[in-house]
Amino acid sequence: MKMKLLVLTLVFVVLLLVPACTKKAPGQINSEAMLAMVPEGPSMLMAFNFQQFAALDLFDKMIKDDWQKNAKAGKAFKNYGDFVQQTGIDLQKDVFAVVGAMYGGVDSENQEMVGIVNLKYDADKLLAVLKKNQALTAEEKYRDRNIYTLKNEDSAKDTRLAFLNKTNIVIGSPLQVRKTIDLALDKGKNVLQTASLMKYVDKLDKKSMFWMAIGNIPEKMKSAPSGGMMPMDLSKAEAFTAFMDYKNKNFSGEFRLISFNEEGNKQIADMLNGLKSLGAMGSAKEPELAQLLNSIQLSSAADHIKLTFSLSEELMAKLGAKAKDKANTMVPPVQSDPFSVE
Repeated sequence: MKMKLLVLTLVFVVLLLVPACTKKAPGQINSEAMLAMVPEGPSMLMAFNFQQFAALDLFDKMIKDDWQKNAKAGKAFKNYGDFVQQTGIDLQKDVFAVVGAMYGGVDSENQEMVGIVNLKYDADKLLAVLKKNQALTAEEKYRDRNIYTLKNEDSAKDTRLAFLNKTNIVIGSPLQVRKTIDLALDKGKNVLQTASLMKYVDKLDKKSMFWMAIGNIPEKMKSAPSGGMMPMDLSKAEAFTAFMDYKNKNFSGEFRLISFNEEGNKQIADMLNGLKSLGAMGSAKEPELAQLLNSIQLSSAADHIKLTFSLSEELMAKLGAKAKDKANTMVPPVQSDPFSVE
């Protein structure tokens, strides 16, 4: 009896201590904490819990089975193992979180971007790989950091990269990269002080695998005609938010359009639910499509239109395979050259 009590006591102590003893890798922080590193004023903000994303079977297939299908990756590295050996970075173990921001309107032609990656890496080793593959075209000094210009086939895109510190890399437009370096050196303002966007971000579950917030809706979209057979009054739309999570082999999430227009919101939700019902009626021969439609819920309120979903990983895989098969059938067969000599 005493032995049984001792075992139960030990089990209880272990259950208490295991969560407390779980340690993060040195320098590892979550995407919410990384917001303090993002310069102020973006119109869009997004983040990935990369560890959760990298645990997906889909990601594993993408970086391993499909590696050679990527022409650029296949040219620089023989396979994923070669990538890990050369760079010293295992995407599934060493990348922790990613945040990204866009500056300028969603429909602007002069957008600026910035992305910050929290990871375990060796700057010298990574820099050597970039130079070996001629991925860098220039180098400049800004304060006490080196900024590298990345080679880009699109001359209109000027992309820079800098090593912020031992666990964070920034990549993006020249101005925003400099501002990010300023923040790393305790100068400037971060996105947490951009109230117009953070009032939407603050309401999101930032522990989810992915989340995003757009702080303004393009005027072209808001001023679109509201008449016709499918009326959509978006004149009061002001923001869009989304998040997606993955737990117990299931994807779930939400898309929300912020619009203080109760009547217009109900009209749009009713229209979309009508389209969903029509789709369900025509899905008798496609059970996966029926499951997809049943997994989607649409609703409205005085201040928003909301779409929520819950999809099993198995269903996602089936839908992906079907989409791939349909895409292949749409590609015309390769015709042999009748004038070629074999």
